[in-house]
Amino acid sequence: MKLNGKIKVCSSIVLLSTSLLSTTVFAEELPNFTLAGFNVTAQGYKKTNLETAADTVVYSAENLKKTGAADVLNALKYKAGIYYTNMGPNDQNWITGNSQVNLRGIDGGTLILVNGVPVSFNNVSHLDMMNLDEVERVEVVKGGGSVLYGSEALGGVINIITKDEMKNTVHVATGNQGQRNYSATIGAGKLGIAAGRTKYGATGNMTDSLGTKTISGSKIPYYIGFGDSTKDYINLNYKFNENWKLTHIYNKKEYSTNYNDAAGNVLQHFMYDDTENYTQLAYKDENGWDSKLYYNSRKIENPDYFTVNPSNLEWEKSTHKQYGIINQKKWTSSIATSLLGFSLKRETYENDNQKFATYGNSSSALKSEAHFGEYSLNEYSLFGSYDRKLSSLTNAIFSFREDAFKSDAGDYNAFLPQFQILTKLNGVSSLYASVGKSFRMPTFRNLYYSSAIVKPNPDLKPEHGWNYETGYKYEHNGKTFNVSLFKTEIEDQIVAVKGSDGVSYQTNAAQYKNAGLEVRYTQEVNKNLSYNLGAVLSDPQRIYKEGQDWQRTLGKYQINGGINYSNKGTDVSLNLSYWTDRVKNGVSSETITVTDIDSPLLISSLHVGHKINKNVEVTFNVENLFNRKDIANVGGTSNNNLYYTMGRTYVVGMNYSF
Repeated sequence: MKLNGKIKVCSSIVLLSTSLLSTTVFAEELPNFTLAGFNVTAQGYKKTNLETAADTVVYSAENLKKTGAADVLNALKYKAGIYYTNMGPNDQNWITGNSQVNLRGIDGGTLILVNGVPVSFNNVSHLDMMNLDEVERVEVVKGGGSVLYGSEALGGVINIITKDEMKNTVHVATGNQGQRNYSATIGAGKLGIAAGRTKYGATGNMTDSLGTKTISGSKIPYYIGFGDSTKDYINLNYKFNENWKLTHIYNKKEYSTNYNDAAGNVLQHFMYDDTENYTQLAYKDENGWDSKLYYNSRKIENPDYFTVNPSNLEWEKSTHKQYGIINQKKWTSSIATSLLGFSLKRETYENDNQKFATYGNSSSALKSEAHFGEYSLNEYSLFGSYDRKLSSLTNAIFSFREDAFKSDAGDYNAFLPQFQILTKLNGVSSLYASVGKSFRMPTFRNLYYSSAIVKPNPDLKPEHGWNYETGYKYEHNGKTFNVSLFKTEIEDQIVAVKGSDGVSYQTNAAQYKNAGLEVRYTQEVNKNLSYNLGAVLSDPQRIYKEGQDWQRTLGKYQINGGINYSNKGTDVSLNLSYWTDRVKNGVSSETITVTDIDSPLLISSLHVGHKINKNVEVTFNVENLFNRKDIANVGGTSNNNLYYTMGRTYVVGMNYSF
């Protein structure tokens, strides 16, 4: 179907949905339940969702915990419009070390923030390491967010707001597949502490045969499996007063990935050790000042060896640091709200490694040690917005950002404009439209990383694109309804491709586009029962270089839903997400290849909680309730493997508050 045809059909759906809701709102009277109706991410300051000219949704930590997940990523994968990609259980993955979520189907195009501060390293953010015990709420803004937040927000922004105050709690849980969860939170006046550990056991083979490895001169078919994994976290926050707050987050992740033979015996063993620290000092007052001083660091160590020759150790170590300040001021009058701010950021990256001279051969010698960096990048940004009332019902918002980058690879400048308009139809609904530009800088790894199978490319340019969106919002009497039509176009997209010598490299030659419809509906039926439904219809496509035919990528359809029931101390929640009409991409002879994934993917979770008394709650959580063996979602062109999902797993736990 052509884009114009899609827009006509989608517009009809919007008008029909508006008409139906306008009819039903007066036809029945339901209790007015409290909704998460405010966000601070979309405009940079607090606004109601109905007054925000973007597709926004806010999830409380309690809402996310009803999925049975312990962390942000595994809760968000059940939410509409969030495309979830993974390889192994407990979010184990090659290179990046974690599963990913993206908005609007754009790989590497979702910016992750913690309290409004960017926290990604080399375009990787570990949402799976953000435990829900640390979180107050999660705000999701779709459709680009580079105007306020800078690089990477091509498809949108996910902002994790951490808690100001902690309660005194202890949680212990155990389950099959080696699962163990331990956590505690402590509230001591102005000081809050959250700490915990999650563990997951080894798996068998999670793929079909992927080729052969040369082991002691013999070609042996290999498969991929995953070993034991552990995640640790500590969150400390100290609220000096109503204006000042200090936060420190420590995350550590250890896991292993294996190349196995058909019987599951390990041929090659990869270890992964990731340590991250985030420190923020924040100031905010009633006069519109909002300032943040931050320091982020990530250290990775990932050695590997063939089991027939464990002393011949291939290894890599990297250190990535970020220092910065974000400062903004808001002015409000009877007819307008203005925002003006600046940010300064310095990043450094250093990588040391010693790689095998011959890939996939246990008898390979080691290359000489290689050292890359220290490379650096300085970013200087000025941003602002002007929100003007055109009438009592209509607002127009103009926003901008000017970014200047100074790096070892070169200097870059980017000017990003955005225009939005919103009209309130009445006190419970609104219409909006938005158009804005976004971009993504090449990462240090894109520019400089080198190994036996990867070449660097210091001549990369930033990706850049435009987002177009219009939508309708409704909130009343425990019901919310959102529908958005979107179109995204990105040029100079950075993708990993493989040359004729078998060595991969990064290039700007690719383009990406997507257009579609997203619908969400939630209802609190009464004080005991609520449910949510969502669907996305889109057509993401990409090309390797100009002049070629557009090829499909990712998937066309996502449907999700959840139902929550609470009564007399018992909570029961069922959550489902379903993807279908999916494809896997690869690259061959400078052309994107497409392989259909014939089967759909259904992920499911069941959460049951029962309060024995006011201090003690027992929980039972099931993942993959229907015990399906599906093919997991994959993203991008560099991952040419298909992974099966884990079978049914469960965890039984107890929460104690005091």
